[in-house]
Amino acid sequence: MKLVFEPPYRALLAQIRKVFSPDQQLYLVGGAVRDVLLGKPLHDMDFAMGGNPTTLARRLAKHLKAGFFVLDDDRHTTRVVYYDSQGQFFPLDFVQFSGQNLMEDLSNRDFTINAMAVPVDQLTQVIDPLGGQSDLEKGVLRACSEHALFDDPVRVLRGVRLAVQFNLDYAPGLEQALQEAGPQLIRTSSERQRDEFFRLLSGSDPAKGLEHFQRLGILKILIPVLAELEAIPAAKEHPQSMLSHAIKTVEKYHALLLFLKPGQQGIADMDWMMQTARGALGKFSLEIETFFRDEVTPGRDKPSLAFFGTLLHELGTSGTSTGPKEQRILQHNHYEKGAQPAFAIAKQLTLSTAESHWVQTLVQHHMDLLPFVADRKMPDQRAIFHFFKQTGDVGVAIALHFLADAMALKDQNLDQERWRWYLSVVEAVLSAWWEKHSVVVKPTLLLDGFDLQDEFGLMPGKTIGALLSQLEEEQASGTIINSEQARDFIRKRMIEGVDPGENDEN
Repeated sequence: MKLVFEPPYRALLAQIRKVFSPDQQLYLVGGAVRDVLLGKPLHDMDFAMGGNPTTLARRLAKHLKAGFFVLDDDRHTTRVVYYDSQGQFFPLDFVQFSGQNLMEDLSNRDFTINAMAVPVDQLTQVIDPLGGQSDLEKGVLRACSEHALFDDPVRVLRGVRLAVQFNLDYAPGLEQALQEAGPQLIRTSSERQRDEFFRLLSGSDPAKGLEHFQRLGILKILIPVLAELEAIPAAKEHPQSMLSHAIKTVEKYHALLLFLKPGQQGIADMDWMMQTARGALGKFSLEIETFFRDEVTPGRDKPSLAFFGTLLHELGTSGTSTGPKEQRILQHNHYEKGAQPAFAIAKQLTLSTAESHWVQTLVQHHMDLLPFVADRKMPDQRAIFHFFKQTGDVGVAIALHFLADAMALKDQNLDQERWRWYLSVVEAVLSAWWEKHSVVVKPTLLLDGFDLQDEFGLMPGKTIGALLSQLEEEQASGTIINSEQARDFIRKRMIEGVDPGENDEN
């Protein structure tokens, strides 16, 4: 394990050395040192020094022609808003030592693998007073001190994330320390909890991290309502709880996105369900990858948002329900009861309103496609139009969640013919979204409001909105394909009488 900086990082550090004078010792610290030792790409750099770095960081920003702002005035923490040669955001953060010197600063950090430093003017030297490099080589996660987790309880979430991200074993006593410090999370801000939680959800194995949270009792502290799902069985024939099923669904969802990536046909451990899913939906692999690359709100990726909604998808389930899960869903519509709590939880974790509605929509409509499988009936264009009318682009995420949910519940015991029905329904939905969007999902209207005013003498108002909404549905279903048919339809609806209130949302 050697400290070798790639040329772009060496060049950036050389630019930083030009701004900082020799008598101002500056150290690269934290995760960047760890990742360089592991040979992993960097996404940011953190620096520490003995004095207030604000003036020098501002000078660096000017030198790099980058932005600059103060992150924390009290702790003398600043950020240079730098973008690398590829145009990727690469923040440079500067902070004053948390103690009297570098050694105290490193001792005050969270875990030993993050408590190493490299002098900016000596890029071959690793300052490692707590044995972080040795722990990294042995694959062990160790706290810097007995009080590290209580000093900042968000480190409880970070510890699990790091253990999963780097496949580390917990040092002796660390699991107990995580459990003991977990309840102190209530002392920390929702924003910081959210950021660590979503870093885990966007990581390499979100389900494994959620399993750690569940085992250590952290999940019910972070989202208390999930504790209720631990007492409810997922299905009569399965001993797992609804919460365990939700985590299993996250695992299957994550695997599905992995196996549907472009160029992933040859993965050796792909089971028959994933193989058939790849065969049916692989033609959309590029579109799926592009869809999930977008962000509802900048800073959090769409897969992590989908996994979060999947974790919450069993909210509203009644503990008195019996029988197969699918039957309970059809009979009790628990997902509608869980939609509002899902929105509230998202807001409590300070997700944006747009993200919270996105999660709410996934929870509310996550089983809307089930009746088509249960009845062995393919959704027609009208049904698909209604599905996307209610869900918007979340419908794409819901369609894939629908598959993951089935895999998580049945696993290898899912009937192959039934699985083909699941895939056929989802294929029809995704085909409409990507191949027939302007025909089925959002038809271009053959008549508009001005046409209805000019040709039929209607005044602006709800009646026009109702007529256009009905026309849109008929176009989507394929019963109206030209302007003359559209005009005939409007005349007929006007003779029959239009209830302007039936489409008030338009």
